[in-house]
Amino acid sequence: MNELTSIEGQVAVVTGGTAGMGEAACMRFGAEGAKVAVVGRTPEKGDAVVKRITDAGGEAMFVKAECADEDEVKAACTTILDAWGRADILVNTAGGFIDAPPLEEVSADDMAHSWDWNVMTKFLITRELVPAMKANSYGRIVNISSVAGRTARGASIEYGTTEAAILGLTRRLSTELAPFGITVNAIAPGLVLTPRVQRHPPEELEKRAKAMPVGRMGTPEELAHAIWYFCTPGAGFTTGAVLDVNGGSWMG
Repeated sequence: MNELTSIEGQVAVVTGGTAGMGEAACMRFGAEGAKVAVVGRTPEKGDAVVKRITDAGGEAMFVKAECADEDEVKAACTTILDAWGRADILVNTAGGFIDAPPLEEVSADDMAHSWDWNVMTKFLITRELVPAMKANSYGRIVNISSVAGRTARGASIEYGTTEAAILGLTRRLSTELAPFGITVNAIAPGLVLTPRVQRHPPEELEKRAKAMPVGRMGTPEELAHAIWYFCTPGAGFTTGAVLDVNGGSWMG
């Protein structure tokens, strides 16, 4: 066992774990020998992810929660900690967006909903699980943001604003939690072929993919590999970082 890369036996909690990048991260953690808590809103999808992990010899459970709801998050974390007694890894992929209207058409509700989807979903569960990480003087937290949080191009006001806020949250948490052996990092993906992205017209996706330096979209599995690095013991000297996984579409 490589002490720098092994997460075998650790407990990994993944929000938005029923599809896309979250599902890919769950599968990667299961393959690496971690116990996986698949957190999401849809039991049918969550149970399917759990079955894939357990059929491959891993250990997993689905925990239903709307991650922007404080009470549901508290209940979900209690379920996980009661079952496994610890939380070593937290990956926050839960989030959402709407199409980009002009500023004058963005309502206060639009902005509030985007804040809930993209920031509160990460803040609430992090707050609940950090005490368990502090108790073990160890933790790995990864927040999924977006290239929209790094550049003003191609995003709605509410989405770009809240994705940038995720990066600010990540940096602040990393500073506060570093003395406790807990790292907090973020990934800012570009165009990744998730189910949500696949709903766009094929000709639009092809055009956008060809405009990228690598000439294609990313895969959820490639994002899961980047997530895995931040979650390994060997990444203990990396905190407050933002990893741009975007096929060269933005370089800061």
